[in-house]
Amino acid sequence: MPAIITLTTDYGARDAFTASVKGVILKVNPQAQIIDISNEITPQDVWEAAYVLKSAYSHFPKGTIHLAVVDPGVGSGRRPIIAVTESYYFVGPDNGLFSLVYNDAERLRVHHITSTHYFLPNPGPTFHGRDIFAPVAGWITKGIPSGNFGEEITDFARLNVTAPKVGANGVEGRVVHIDRFGNIITDILYKDVQTLLAGVNDEGAVSVQIAGREIKGLRRFYAEAVPGEPGAIFNSSGALEIFLFKQNARSALSVKRGEVVRLNISR
Repeated sequence: MPAIITLTTDYGARDAFTASVKGVILKVNPQAQIIDISNEITPQDVWEAAYVLKSAYSHFPKGTIHLAVVDPGVGSGRRPIIAVTESYYFVGPDNGLFSLVYNDAERLRVHHITSTHYFLPNPGPTFHGRDIFAPVAGWITKGIPSGNFGEEITDFARLNVTAPKVGANGVEGRVVHIDRFGNIITDILYKDVQTLLAGVNDEGAVSVQIAGREIKGLRRFYAEAVPGEPGAIFNSSGALEIFLFKQNARSALSVKRGEVVRLNISR
């Protein structure tokens, strides 16, 4: 089975950035299979990259190498790293991009990449994705142990990831992502409120508060919502999502990432 490398970047498709990264990987290992998670991350938005990577990485086969580069600190003192979990490798900058991966991992090692002979010759200060991260990812596919790239570290960067507050009558969380359809994704997960929802059969007993609006009940699918009115649903990733059927909920509700959301349950 060919080695798989995924890409999560803010490089887009207009310039040569994404293609250059892929070309470097293939020079190291022409048999590598490269799959884009997304190269359309909002420029320099590390949190968005962290969320998008988190949403996709576990759906790949064990041993996949996830190369993620959203790197406002490129060329500075921030470290290049390899994170190794029980199932995957992650290559990229030490700026918190892998924070949600760290939270998931049962076993974790993080290495500071210092073995420069794995880099392209004379790496420049503005494109470490091509000059450092791409060749390192390629060499991992050739069986180079992660420890060969540098010493293990424990002081790696983490984003400030808040956890929802679960109470007897509901849970308070935040908007963590807004997708391309304008659906509003929260950090409130079904697994965290399943016990609270058990035995609640009255639709009016459950409501969601966001941006000064109250949404009554939960929907089973998008088309079940009242036309023109926002609805709430636990999506296919198990996260509470606010949507507007065939419309853009973000625009309608003027919601931004970080907005407080509350799921209320009355008995």
